[in-house]
Amino acid sequence: MGLARHIELLQIQRSFSGHTLFCEPQASDETLIAEVGTDRIDELFCHRNQTDQLMVLRGSIDLVVLQQKRLHHITLREDEPAWVRIPPGVPHGAINRGRTPALVVNAVLRHGPNDPRDYRPRRVPEALLDQWRSLAA
Repeated sequence: MGLARHIELLQIQRSFSGHTLFCEPQASDETLIAEVGTDRIDELFCHRNQTDQLMVLRGSIDLVVLQQKRLHHITLREDEPAWVRIPPGVPHGAINRGRTPALVVNAVLRHGPNDPRDYRPRRVPEALLDQWRSLAA
């Protein structure tokens, strides 16, 4: 069975215990925390052997994905928690319109060895720069 080639938006299963909110754990091979700054940088990442599973913990971002030669965006916010699953081979980036950095958790699923190229940002293709800039405006 092959990996999905489309973005999935997953609602979070939550429960309260007293004053504490618990979210169901997301299966992963490793977990990392990233801070998305407020800079407007025209860059995308594309991973060959990993699925990113992202959720905003603080702030909000517009997740931008390149599919079918078009940029699409999904708004992720701390007050509307959801996981976004990005399969291997899908270029993606983030725009933070806020005044403070956003905090994001990534529950990474590995499908093979790390490739150093996966963590080098790529420029948004010239043909899509106007669309990117309109999303970032």
